[in-house]
Amino acid sequence: MWVMGPSIAAQRPRCYRFAPLRPGYGRPAQRAMPVPFIDLTRLSSEIAAAVEQDWHQCLQRCEFVGGPRVARLETELAQILGAPHALTCANGTDALIIALQALGVGRGHKVALPNLTFWATYEAIAQVGATPVLLDIDPTDGQLDVDQLRKAHADIGLDAVLAVHLYGWASHRLTELRQFCRDHGLPLLEDGAQAFGVLLDGQPLLGPATAGTVSFYPAKVVGGAMDGGAMTFAHPEALELARSLCNHGRADHYSYAHVGWNSRMGGLQAAYLLRTLEKLPQILASRRRATDWYRQRFAGHPTIRVMAPPAGITENGYLNVTHVQGKTGVQLSDALKAAGIGCARTYPEPLHTQPPAAPAIVFGAMAHSRQICASVINLPVFYAMTDAELQASADALEQAAA
Repeated sequence: MWVMGPSIAAQRPRCYRFAPLRPGYGRPAQRAMPVPFIDLTRLSSEIAAAVEQDWHQCLQRCEFVGGPRVARLETELAQILGAPHALTCANGTDALIIALQALGVGRGHKVALPNLTFWATYEAIAQVGATPVLLDIDPTDGQLDVDQLRKAHADIGLDAVLAVHLYGWASHRLTELRQFCRDHGLPLLEDGAQAFGVLLDGQPLLGPATAGTVSFYPAKVVGGAMDGGAMTFAHPEALELARSLCNHGRADHYSYAHVGWNSRMGGLQAAYLLRTLEKLPQILASRRRATDWYRQRFAGHPTIRVMAPPAGITENGYLNVTHVQGKTGVQLSDALKAAGIGCARTYPEPLHTQPPAAPAIVFGAMAHSRQICASVINLPVFYAMTDAELQASADALEQAAA
């Protein structure tokens, strides 16, 4: 029986299908085919029978926290991600917090991160008592600006860096960023929540990382049946510290070496993820096809620009990132929803504008992150998306851009 502590309280259920919002206006003739922003049932329906059998076994064996499926998942994750070690946890935010602590980041440290990212990266730095240092992005790929990082370290002195691999790709200067951190003794944590399956020069992106994190939030490229996360580590000492921190800082069953967290995965989630990983080649192929389809459709368009991964980076098809000259993201979002097309704006506001970010050090004018936030629109991308759905989404965007 693999019960390692009290049962984890159930969280409030959410709907992850992201069906299109009810249209508020628009011309009915343009609504030939409604398309959701993401449809998780395309994958879940394919693995449901196998997962139900696995879950039946988990329930029989009480694999509620930890257990053989979790151990197997960690082995498979390390192999797929190209990392020496992988460790699961309860969610992607916990992965960030615990990985930062495992790298020795804590109170009084200044930690650089991009001003354009999901809030969890800021939260994690604040939760360990460090000071976030917000840096602008490189407009060519939407990732952390390495020149700004160099300048910030020279001007104010940094203690660590949290790089975020956004949009399903990574910085064209990632190798340079890693070398800069090594040369200056800066612990580097790489947030790969959006980057599962991304390749750098044909190799798994997080393979060379000192420490990395992934998220299994259901809408990710590899999504779970609930929240979940994992960490990768290059060094076994950091792995063992993180393992202890995930389990209340335990040194033994009732002795403790650290003040830790309760952040563990159980067999039900591991079983679902293992079945999902069996479909990984098909998932990546389908999503890459969709994001590339949009680029091909709008190549050479006078006003529509679809961002692409840098040279040397093979994307995972996580997200379509589009900008339309002369249109704001809000205008495009309203028009697409009115046409029955699900869409998103990742992200509509930079971090430095959020009220809880007031204690952060804001380094620079943030012009590039402001500009992307104002104009970005994301078209639907999900596993097993059809040609008709791609066509309907693109046609609606072209009409909105006119």
